[in-house]
Amino acid sequence: MAALYVQSRPRQKNRSPFFFSWTLSSGVWMFLVFEIAVLRLLEITQLEHFIFLILLTFTCYFFYKMKAIADFDTKGKEYSPVLTSDSHYCQICQIEVNDRFFHSIWWNCCVLRQNYIYFLVGQFFAFATILYGTNLGLTTVCQPFLLYGTILLPEDCEDVYFEFQLAISFVACVYGLGYLGIIGFLLIRHIFVFVPKYFAPQWKKIINVTI
Repeated sequence: MAALYVQSRPRQKNRSPFFFSWTLSSGVWMFLVFEIAVLRLLEITQLEHFIFLILLTFTCYFFYKMKAIADFDTKGKEYSPVLTSDSHYCQICQIEVNDRFFHSIWWNCCVLRQNYIYFLVGQFFAFATILYGTNLGLTTVCQPFLLYGTILLPEDCEDVYFEFQLAISFVACVYGLGYLGIIGFLLIRHIFVFVPKYFAPQWKKIINVTI
């Protein structure tokens, strides 16, 4: 995934739905494996399943809002050779947008000030959803051990080599852990780079008021 991203990510005049389709298809695939294969093992409680669905619902909602706002704010805009102080020209979308933070190839749209908070919160919920779902999956198909209280972690996964249902569930969970690492890296980067940029105007207003 990382090698393909480095080699084929669009840089300019090359907007493509490939990575967006990859994101959606990966999410749908992992969800179907969880619902069809993991739940059939009857080791996940209804409460755990409900919590997972709630986290997934919030993830989909915030990413949908982020995508909808981006499509609405950039629809029908054309390039203007005269840029204002708060406008930027996106080389990938080939349009001029206001308050642009970056272009997300995973969602095939620009992330602006207007939809950044939805993007950030969506990433947090995606991290929580994948972390919770993969832990439920791995502790179901593997022999778990009790870490603390009611928190279980996988320990012995030898059984996944002898049954297809366990194997496909295990592979889906490992794939999810790969996504979890990418999202975790992005969240750390955003906390240090884009979150201060997003809240900078509010901080300036507070400082000016106190002064």
